[in-house]
Amino acid sequence: MEKNLHKVLDDVMSKPGVTGVLCADENGLCLASKGSGDSSTSGSLVNLMQLAMKLESPKVPIVRLESESKDILVRSDGGFTLAIIRNNKK
Repeated sequence: MEKNLHKVLDDVMSKPGVTGVLCADENGLCLASKGSGDSSTSGSLVNLMQLAMKLESPKVPIVRLESESKDILVRSDGGFTLAIIRNNKK
């Protein structure tokens, strides 16, 4: 599984504008991160998604965090949470 996970993260990192990616399990444990994906944020991102799912239940939301310099897209599915960090194109 780890080899497949790193292949997926490498594929995401190859997309234009992507500067980082992080994958965490349902308990907030960082399974893998690349680039600017900070493994210390994995628990907070999972918690954010758990709260967002309470608002959007039964749909699985995509959370977008936006700053002047970057966007972070976060989605949970199948017990995993994926965060993609991109340069903001403003």
